[in-house]
Amino acid sequence: MKALSLGLLRGSIDQVDEIARINWVQPKVLDMTQIDGMRTRLGEWDSSVETLGNWIESKGQDVWAA
Repeated sequence: MKALSLGLLRGSIDQVDEIARINWVQPKVLDMTQIDGMRTRLGEWDSSVETLGNWIESKGQDVWAA
């Protein structure tokens, strides 16, 4: 969301379908080491979001409506 607000990305976030659509990325030259580092960080972020979602779901069983 911050990258969208800073104009580094253009796209949209669909919160209902939980999808981020990116149409454009601010160009930047990266070497393979930097790209691999970004890939690793994105993988870690994805894992932590999944873990957080599972925790919220397990703690909120009494709150969620079917």
